[in-house]
Amino acid sequence: MKAAGDESEVRTRWFADVMAGRGAGERRDPAVAVGDHTQALLVELETVFGAGAWVATVILAVAVIEAHLREQAMASGRAVDPYLNAGTLFAEAGLDERFDLLRRARNRALHVSDPPTLTVDMHWFEAERLETEARYAVRLVAAALYGGDLPEEPEEEE
Repeated sequence: MKAAGDESEVRTRWFADVMAGRGAGERRDPAVAVGDHTQALLVELETVFGAGAWVATVILAVAVIEAHLREQAMASGRAVDPYLNAGTLFAEAGLDERFDLLRRARNRALHVSDPPTLTVDMHWFEAERLETEARYAVRLVAAALYGGDLPEEPEEEE
């Protein structure tokens, strides 16, 4: 039987491999500068992913992409409204519709609805689906930050 720490280590290695572009095709620009705020959020993203916090991974994935887009705009001298909706920000950046789907998944996790889109039971009975979505979100983050191929859709992982 594997200890829980082993699973966390495996997930952390997988996360590092995805961010480094291993197994995901060539990066368009391996020298992309990632700002301090984005890097800090990436550390949090790696931490929650390694812990198996799948919903938090999806939520933070959108925050990482949003921070990166804002930092890129600031670095190039463009003014960005700090209250600009993430959906508008993603669209203005020309991001693929998959990023908007990720943003909408984040919104469903954050905002209360009737019927609820997030329940305690999901952590027990839908854990595999949540993990698959979290891994997809991490791959989208890597593509948004470093370039490379976009994942087509969530797929079952090992």
